[in-house]
Amino acid sequence: MAVTHILSNRILLVFVFCMGMVSPVRAIVLAEAGKAKASIVLATGAGSAEQTAAAELADYLHRITGATFPVRTEEEAIPRGSRILVGSTAFAAGQGLDGRKMGAEEWIIRTAGQDLIIMGGMPRGTIYAAYHFLEDVLGVHWWNPFEETVPRHATLRIGSLRLQGHPALDYRDIYMLYGRDDGRFAARNRLNRDGDALISGKYGGCSDYGPPYHVHTFNLYFPPAEYFKPHPEWYSLIEGRRVGDGAQLCLTQPDLRKTFLAKLVERIDSSWAAAKASGSPPPLVYSVSQNDCLNPCQCTNCQALALAEESECGPLLDFVNYLADGIRQSHPGVYIDTLAYQYTQKAPRTIRPRDNVIVRLCDTESDPTQPITAPVNTAFREHLLRWSAIAKNLRVWDYAVTYANPVGMPMPTAQTYGADYRFYVEHNVKGVLTELEFEILADMRDLKVWIMMKQLEDSHASYEQLEKTFTEGFYGSGGRHVRQYLDELRREAVVRKTHSNWNSTPTSLTYLNPGFISRAQALFERAERSVRNDSTLLRRVRHARMPLDRATVVTHTRLMQEWLALGKHQDRNETAKRVMQTWMAEARLRLPESSLEAERKHSEAEMLRYSMGPERVVLPEKFRDQPKGAVCDYLATMSRNYGDVVKVVKDPEAETGIANKLDLSDPTVDGREKYVLPMPWGLYDTAGKRVIGAQSISPGDVPGPGYHWYRMGTLPIAPECYVYLFWCWIIQVDVDNAYDPGKPNQQYDLWARIKFEGPRFPHAKQGDPDAIYVERLLLVKAKH
Repeated sequence: MAVTHILSNRILLVFVFCMGMVSPVRAIVLAEAGKAKASIVLATGAGSAEQTAAAELADYLHRITGATFPVRTEEEAIPRGSRILVGSTAFAAGQGLDGRKMGAEEWIIRTAGQDLIIMGGMPRGTIYAAYHFLEDVLGVHWWNPFEETVPRHATLRIGSLRLQGHPALDYRDIYMLYGRDDGRFAARNRLNRDGDALISGKYGGCSDYGPPYHVHTFNLYFPPAEYFKPHPEWYSLIEGRRVGDGAQLCLTQPDLRKTFLAKLVERIDSSWAAAKASGSPPPLVYSVSQNDCLNPCQCTNCQALALAEESECGPLLDFVNYLADGIRQSHPGVYIDTLAYQYTQKAPRTIRPRDNVIVRLCDTESDPTQPITAPVNTAFREHLLRWSAIAKNLRVWDYAVTYANPVGMPMPTAQTYGADYRFYVEHNVKGVLTELEFEILADMRDLKVWIMMKQLEDSHASYEQLEKTFTEGFYGSGGRHVRQYLDELRREAVVRKTHSNWNSTPTSLTYLNPGFISRAQALFERAERSVRNDSTLLRRVRHARMPLDRATVVTHTRLMQEWLALGKHQDRNETAKRVMQTWMAEARLRLPESSLEAERKHSEAEMLRYSMGPERVVLPEKFRDQPKGAVCDYLATMSRNYGDVVKVVKDPEAETGIANKLDLSDPTVDGREKYVLPMPWGLYDTAGKRVIGAQSISPGDVPGPGYHWYRMGTLPIAPECYVYLFWCWIIQVDVDNAYDPGKPNQQYDLWARIKFEGPRFPHAKQGDPDAIYVERLLLVKAKH
C-alpha cells in the first residue's frame, strides 16, 4: 500500500499556455464542492493500457476532489457537462488527432471547448498522457513505488491546455526499481523497462528482451557443463588450451556459428509463440553478449580479426553481424543486442554493426560525480563518439552506484544526469540502462531515481528545479536542509578533488572527512528538528541521512585522530543505533515480510563489524618514530572480505583487539587444503589491471607463535589499488588514500601484522585449530 501525503486546498485553477496560445478560454470545471462536473469517456476498442489510463484518472480525480468519476465508453449516453476523452476517440479524430499516426510513446493533452482530450500512440502514449496530466497539471507525485503526494481540492478547474511530447530517449531502463507492482511506478514516471521486472501490458508493456536474458548470454546459450566436453573447440583458447568456465566463446569457429544461429532462431520463434498465446506483444530484442569475465579467445582466427580491427570487439561484432544477417529476412523488426564492455569497449577499425544490431556501450571508466564532458571522463567520451559514428542503434549501460563494500556511501552524482543524457541524445544514443541497485542502502536513491526518470524523458529538464520539487515534496520543511547537505557534498568533492568510480570505497572518498561529516550531520539535525512532529517526513529525512550515518560509522576509527584534532566527536554507537532503526523502518515499507529477519541480521552484522574497533588507535611501537603523516594504518574493519569467508573477530592477542580471521577448521571453507604456506599477498592496481608487486610468506619467514610484522617490500601506490591477501585474494584492503597526486612516484614500505595458528603452520600450540589472523596493514613512506 502506498504511503500518501495529502496537500489540502479548496479550489485549484490551472491555466497552461503554450504553442502560440494567446488568451485562455473559459475554465473547464472538473469538480465543484466535491461533486463531479465532468465525465471520463474511453475510446471505443480501447486497449489495456488506455483502460488503465481512464481508471487511474478516475481514481486520482476522486482522491483529489472527493468526487466520483465513472468511466463510460463513447457508445454510452454521456451526461451533460465536460468530458475527459481518453484514447483515440471519435471526438479527437474530429479535432484532427489520429492516434494511429502517433509514435508508440507520443502523447497529447489538449482542451477543445469544454472538453479535455488525453491521448497518444500505441501502446504507451495515452497512459503517458494521463500520468502527465495528473503530475504536471494537477500536482500528483509518485516519489518511489511506495509513496506519493496527492493534493486535495474540492473544486477543480483547469484552463486552456495544449501539451504534447515524447521521451528524448527511446529506451529508458533503471536496474531495478523493486516496486513489485507490475511496472506501475515505472510507467507513472515514463520508464519503458524496469530491469528484470516486467512492465505489465495494462501499464503499456515494456521494451523487453527475449530469452534467455538481456545480457551475458554466451554461457546461457551454450553452458560449458553441457557443451564443453563434446565441443571444446567452441570455447576460448587460452594459453594453448580450451577453457569453458571463466572465459568466452571461439567466435570464428564455423560450427559454433551455425549452431548458435539455429538456437537463436529457435529462441525467437518459441518466445513469439508464447507471447501470442498470452496475448502479449512479442520481444523484439535478443542479447548475444559476452560473459561477465575476461579471457577472449586467443586462437589464430580470432586474434587475426582482433589485430586487424585493433580491438577485441572485432571478432565479437563480426560474429553478431553473422547472426543479424541470418535473421534479417526471416524475422524483420528483430534486433540482436551485444555489449561493448571492458575488453570489447573500443570500437573496431573497419567492421560496422548491421542495421538490426544494437550495441550497448558500458561506462566502466568514468567519474560519476562529473559529466561525460569533463576532462576526467575523456576516455569514455571518446569511446562513445567512435561508436556513435558507426552504430545506427547505440545504447549506453551506465552505473550510478558503487559496488565496493560497504555500498551506499555518499556520492554527488544526480547533478550529472541531465548533461550526460543531453550529450547522448546529441550523439546518436537511442537508450540508457542505469544500474542503481540496493533499494535501502544506495545513496539518496529515491531522489536519484526520480530525477533520473525525469531527465531520461526530458534531458533538458532543470536539475535545480527537479531537486527542489522532490526535496520540498518528499521531505517537507526538511527539504531545504537536505538541499544544503547536497550542495555541501558537491562542494567538498570538488575541493578535495576526489576521483570516484563504480568501485569507490570509503577510503578513496576523501570528502568523507571529519570537517565535512560534522557539517553534514549538523544539517541533518536541523532537518530532523523541522519535521519532528510528522513521523512520515521524519522517517524520510532519516533515510536521506542514512548514507552519511553509515559513512560516519565506517570511517570513524580511521578518522579518530582528525576528530580529536578538530575537537569534535561523533557518537559512533548512537549513530550505529540510528542506522539500524532507519534501515529496518525502510525495510518494513519496501520489503516483503519474509525478508525482514534476514535484513535485520544484515543491518546488525554491518554495524557490529564497523563499530567493534577501538575508539582510538595508536601506532604500533615499531613505527612511532615516523614523521607525522608518514604512516597510513588500516585495521581489520577496513578490509573487503570476499564472500564473507573471512570474519572480523575480537582477539585479545591483537594490539587493536580485532583481526580478520580465516578459520581453516571449518569444512565449508572453499578449497581449504590449499591454505598452506607459502601464503601469497600483493598490491593490485584496478585501473591499470596489473599487479604492482607480489610476495609470499614461507614457513621459514614465521619466527614464532603469535602475531608478527611481515614486510612485502617497497612499492608505489596507484590512484586505485588494494592490497590482497591469501590464495584467492579473499581479503582486499583499499590503500588508494595513500596516493598523493602531487607526488605520484612516492614509494611506500608495506607491512602486515599476521598470526598463523594451528598444526598446518609452524610453531603451532597444542590444541589450536588451523586459522590465519590478519590484524592490520601499514604503509610507511619510504625514505629516499
